Amino acid sequence: MRRPTALDPRSPIRRVAVVVIALVAGLALAAGPAPAAGLAPTPLNISVSHINGTVTSLAPDCTSGPLTATRRITGSQSVPAGLFSSLPGQLAFDLPVSLGATQAALRGNDGRVTLTNARGTLTLALSSGSCAAPTFGSNGVAIFGSGTWTVVSDTMPGNSYRQASGSGTFNIANMGISVGTGQPWALSLLGSVDPLQPTIAVTHRAFWGGPFAYLSRTLSVEYRIRNTGPGDAFGVVLNDAATSSPGVTRIGPVPQAVGSVPAGSERSVVVRYRVCGIASIGCRFTADVQLTVADALDSGGPASFQRTVQVPITPVP
Repeated sequence: MRRPTALDPRSPIRRVAVVVIALVAGLALAAGPAPAAGLAPTPLNISVSHINGTVTSLAPDCTSGPLTATRRITGSQSVPAGLFSSLPGQLAFDLPVSLGATQAALRGNDGRVTLTNARGTLTLALSSGSCAAPTFGSNGVAIFGSGTWTVVSDTMPGNSYRQASGSGTFNIANMGISVGTGQPWALSLLGSVDPLQPTIAVTHRAFWGGPFAYLSRTLSVEYRIRNTGPGDAFGVVLNDAATSSPGVTRIGPVPQAVGSVPAGSERSVVVRYRVCGIASIGCRFTADVQLTVADALDSGGPASFQRTVQVPITPVP
């Protein structure tokens, strides 16, 4: 019996195999996770004031020392865009203050400040002094002084500031303590906050947009921008997906706004290229995908991903 001979590289079977392999390679998703570099905590510097404070009397919570009364002081004010992310927001506070004749304190971590915008809420715990060692001053009408704050972490779904960390100092000035409404107050916050960070990966899929695109050699590449990190991404922009490969020209469109990419989700954009001729087999090129990515406080910057694109050989959908 005659031995089987090796497959002739020019045979129809061999040529079909080459086409199928190249076609599958062109359509397959090319994974390319590339974590974004860790960002430094974002500075927080907010100063707000108003005359909408509300003061109510509570049972005294100091059993000894110079502080003999307790007041709950609440108020709120809008925060302009640029102070707490690029979005406008709202600051609200709820402070149970222990009062004496000339001194006051915000004991433990009972004081709360919330910063809220369309992305979620960041809660700060405020503290200053104790029953035995008050740190605020009081003139009988208002209190004033400084203390420290820390971020209160939470796991609320949909809150882009979940599990954030951070700390800093605060200052209050002319905060009215008379029971009633319409009391003046001024509050300043200084420190830094570190929200959960996004991690961006880019995959791609190359396809022809139909017979005319195939004949004109206009290839479409879908770039899938995936967030595999714990934090949400905002303001994502595809700045470019250029190539320096010979015989290939990036058409566009670039740049393209991608928008927000929550943790665990992805967004897609399509960029077109003029590629090598129909007679070319094994045509491929490298695209330099340039993104801008920011976290929930709009801290971030550029990210670059190299994608190797295999050009499909046949005009499949």
